[in-house]
Amino acid sequence: MGEVYENYENKFIKNEHFFCISHFNGNIEWISNIGKNNYIIYNKSGKNLPKEINHINIKNVGYNLYSYLKFIIDNYNNLPSIIVFCKDNVFSRHVDLDLFKDLLKRNTFTTIEENFNYCNFPVILKTSDYGFTEINSSWYKNKYPRMFFKDFNCFYQYIFKNVDKPHFLRFAPGANYIVPKENILLRSRNFYRNLLNFIIHSQYSCESHFLERSLYTIWNSNLESSEKMDEIIDINEMEYLKYNCINFIKKENIFKEKVFQKIAFIVGNAYMQILLKNSIK
Repeated sequence: MGEVYENYENKFIKNEHFFCISHFNGNIEWISNIGKNNYIIYNKSGKNLPKEINHINIKNVGYNLYSYLKFIIDNYNNLPSIIVFCKDNVFSRHVDLDLFKDLLKRNTFTTIEENFNYCNFPVILKTSDYGFTEINSSWYKNKYPRMFFKDFNCFYQYIFKNVDKPHFLRFAPGANYIVPKENILLRSRNFYRNLLNFIIHSQYSCESHFLERSLYTIWNSNLESSEKMDEIIDINEMEYLKYNCINFIKKENIFKEKVFQKIAFIVGNAYMQILLKNSIK
């Protein structure tokens, strides 16, 4: 067992939270300290897990978000009171063990993330709660396959009703959260079914990255779901979205976008440095 898991049992908080854990290739030895009936592992590794481990084998698509959506859809009418949605490597990558232990004491909606006391304006903001806040530039869109939405704004304005394009996005990188069921039930089961259909076309679907940046708002805002999202989106609508996305991608000038973003980030950072130096004491 790795050093990070030594004396783990003495550190781990015993509580009644239910854990929905997405497993790909991380260490899951730590689940031995969770009650037998208090967790489920969605196994995307392609490897067989021991029978004594509560798990469901699923396809390796849509990152860890596919695991979360499967759990919500399958248990929508019988959700646990409080669910910890996390990746198998939540400790080694996103948060240290002691902070995770403290966060598990909470029974309210909570992001599982380190305090982000850093500013690289306009790419990343330093906010009053030290939560991760990123510029809404869809900077990652050309790194991952898109099928239904050309960028974050198209996704965001499709799933929510009458919303403007946001300038910055508050979310927990890696999508690890503590979520009361009431927050999940803010959205219909069809809403989650549609999200699942958007992200399953690839292991690395870009729509998964759009969703990662939307979960905080989905679960913790007063924004209304769009009418389309509360109904099962039919094949004709899906094909229409796909057709539009492909056409938009064909017209994109990736080089021009990157140059524009680079200039905007440099100018924005210079502006913030001047503002901080002269206005904020």
